[in-house]
Amino acid sequence: MRETAKASWANASLPELAEALRTALLMDTAPVGVSLLHTAEEFDTAPFFAPATPTHYCAAVRQAANGESLKLAAYDMSCDTASRILGLKPGFDDPDFVESYVTAGLYADREAAERVLASVVTLRDVAGVALSPLGTFPDTAPPDVVIVSTTPYGAMRLAQAAYFGGNYVRSDAIGMHGICSECTAAPYATGEICTSLMCSGTRHVAEWDEQHVSAGIPLGRLGEVVEGLMRTAERYESDECKAAMRTACQRVAPLSSTLAEEIGVLTDRGGYFFR
Repeated sequence: MRETAKASWANASLPELAEALRTALLMDTAPVGVSLLHTAEEFDTAPFFAPATPTHYCAAVRQAANGESLKLAAYDMSCDTASRILGLKPGFDDPDFVESYVTAGLYADREAAERVLASVVTLRDVAGVALSPLGTFPDTAPPDVVIVSTTPYGAMRLAQAAYFGGNYVRSDAIGMHGICSECTAAPYATGEICTSLMCSGTRHVAEWDEQHVSAGIPLGRLGEVVEGLMRTAERYESDECKAAMRTACQRVAPLSSTLAEEIGVLTDRGGYFFR
């Protein structure tokens, strides 16, 4: 199966992969590429603009999903937690910071807070992040992680697609740090596809739809995920979803003949559940 992925989608361009993801998962926003910038020089030369006023990292991801491109240093982030998780500043493990979760009423006591927060994946020594719709990144300077927002049904399909190629899907959702840790730091640090239920902060601040969940995909796994989505669609998609995929594909067919061909061969009543 991996040889098939290499021959088909592993060498696809970022715009092709972006449209394949959006079409196969019936996404209503673009998949977002995230680059972790490790030096001041990398940050300064990244071809994006910083926001005029500080913003939450998750809100910036939401902006990128809607078509914007931007970069954030520590002073551009209005969420202290995200900047600590993403490694733009130290201190996620500081006793006072851990205690703040208890005083805010999220955890029953210090012991519970320490036990839960010890599982949160964090980064170190990051100068900034660059975010943009995946399809706008040049192939010569690709992102590190791809974040998708999809329905629970889409997340199921994403898991099926990942396991088609034997890729593990990490699911350690704690209802907190959904975009910064579970969809960015965790896939970057572990190399695994990570799903998230998001968190109260991002749903209120970034206004993600309550019917959506999210996932972070390391770029190195993206071709195999798209391959899995295409190879499993015939037997594991409903006729209604296939029809919606055909409609979605019409707007991008000139961009990707491969995608048009993949969607075009899907047949109605081809699913195993019709037999």
